[in-house]
Amino acid sequence: MRLFWKAPLLIILLMILTGHLWLSPVLLASEQPNVIIMMVDNLGWGEIGTYGGGILRGARTPRLDALAEEGLKLLNFNVEPQCTPSRSAFMTGRHPIRSGTTKVVWGMLYGMTQWEKTMPELFSDAGYATGMFGKWHLGDTPGRFPTDQGFDEWYGIPNSTDESLYPTSDQFDPTVAHVTHIMEGRKGREVKKLQPYTVKERRLIDGELTKRTIDFIRRQTAAGKPFFTFVPFTQPHLPTLPHPDLEVVPAKAIMLT
Repeated sequence: MRLFWKAPLLIILLMILTGHLWLSPVLLASEQPNVIIMMVDNLGWGEIGTYGGGILRGARTPRLDALAEEGLKLLNFNVEPQCTPSRSAFMTGRHPIRSGTTKVVWGMLYGMTQWEKTMPELFSDAGYATGMFGKWHLGDTPGRFPTDQGFDEWYGIPNSTDESLYPTSDQFDPTVAHVTHIMEGRKGREVKKLQPYTVKERRLIDGELTKRTIDFIRRQTAAGKPFFTFVPFTQPHLPTLPHPDLEVVPAKAIMLT
């Protein structure tokens, strides 16, 4: 069975897959199916073709439409109002107020309480490899990163995508606000800062998340280990900038004399 879970501000796709990325009837009877969850920031329910959007909203979505039609569409799902509480609720199955994550916080210590039992921790306890590739937004300090909350490995950004705009602001002061970095971590190791999360990197990051997700799947398949993969994509979030290969350059004006 494939699940298509729609929400006003995000879409969650839950797919039970084989190592070769194709659904198998044999797998459905398996005690340890592989699981991939993709969450999309700020994607309205009406943007996708299967809900009446698609080309009417500016772009066709044939693959998502096919996934929805072949599986199950859940038409009534109440979401949290912001990124942080929606993620903590999804990770724990509990109301965000229980985790201290009721809203997006700027400029101060925040994060999901460390004693919460998360979905990746449950999968890990069941013998799964767990990987996350994307936006976390549940804590940006040691002890509160994804690799502190059950994921074996993580690549992505700690907070909101709009932080990629901060360094280009006329009023940005690096002595007051830090520059956000793309980060990478492994369970039991210190999380590393990679390149700064700039507007340039913001255009490229979802492609990199996809590549790393595929690599994770292939590695676990080769090792014969069941896997749980969480992929929170960022593209519809502010700033909504396309990949350079997809950017439409306005035609030059032609002056007739």
